[in-house]
Amino acid sequence: MNRLSSARIFWVSMALLGAWFIVALASLNIGSVSIPVRTSLKLLTGHLTGNPIADPLDSVIFSVRLPRVLLGSLVGAALATAGAAFQSLLRNPLADPYVLGVSTGASMGTILYSVLASWLGYMANMGGAVYARPLAAFLGAAFTVGAVYVIAGSDRSGETSQRLLLAGIVLASFLSSINVFLLTSTNQADLRGIFYWLIGDLSRPVDASIYPVTFLVFAGSLLLYRFSHSLNLIGMGEIDAMILGVEVGRVKTVVYIIASLITGAVVSVSGPIAYIGLICPHLARMMFGNDNRILFPTVFVFGAIFTLVADTLARTVLSPAELPVGIVTALCGAPLFVYLLRRKARA
Repeated sequence: MNRLSSARIFWVSMALLGAWFIVALASLNIGSVSIPVRTSLKLLTGHLTGNPIADPLDSVIFSVRLPRVLLGSLVGAALATAGAAFQSLLRNPLADPYVLGVSTGASMGTILYSVLASWLGYMANMGGAVYARPLAAFLGAAFTVGAVYVIAGSDRSGETSQRLLLAGIVLASFLSSINVFLLTSTNQADLRGIFYWLIGDLSRPVDASIYPVTFLVFAGSLLLYRFSHSLNLIGMGEIDAMILGVEVGRVKTVVYIIASLITGAVVSVSGPIAYIGLICPHLARMMFGNDNRILFPTVFVFGAIFTLVADTLARTVLSPAELPVGIVTALCGAPLFVYLLRRKARA
């Protein structure tokens, strides 16, 4: 574990950032309106240098595609990092925010907030109320985590992680039913947009809530990285970790809260996109190993790349029509989940 150098972490992260830039640039150019790479680079350079170029494609890039690229990157990075944290804590490769029900709980909080805002007669996107939506999503995610712990209970049989996983799956199904019930109280004109949001959608325009969401994602990811060494020790066994001086209870509580916070934050703006937190940590482990000190920074960038690729496919497969990105990630993640479940059963 100690052989991992800071230089390797840095250069691997820089290489992935370079890959992210290439994928982001391709995503800017691909769509119902194709934009040459040279043109997009010229427009980006003009804005960065303070000399914007008059071009009709400028609004396509900066009003439509660039915000979506940045939002997709943020959402993917957050969900992948939260998935890596849950898997490390539970020592279970099947754990992720969607499977554990955290994403569904966050969506319930967001829908509850929207319904209450509508009943109270003010717009959810006006004034300081816009910052309440990420808070509502986090409270929904935190409630789900607490409920999963209560339902799973604790025992000494060594099956705690399996019990938590099963409790999360059952609770996610129950909360999904509550979400459907809540949708019956919404305006019929808004149902299609909410339906897309519940699947996981990046096409909705962002608002001022993106600023606290961005802060929470980056701050939470940095805090998770600070716990990476402790999580490595916990992964070898909680008793061994306590002998080595790790405050296991405190670390588990803090990491659960942080992972739930960043999950709830991004779900409030994109909906519960499935399986990003399952796929990306596994791919990152296959490429870079199990050490959380390199896993957290690499999976952060890897999640952004994966989500951008999935969203680009969602925008172009049926162009000019668009699919919700959650459909693409589910098509990729569901077979992987079945494979991991069968492999775990054989182990």
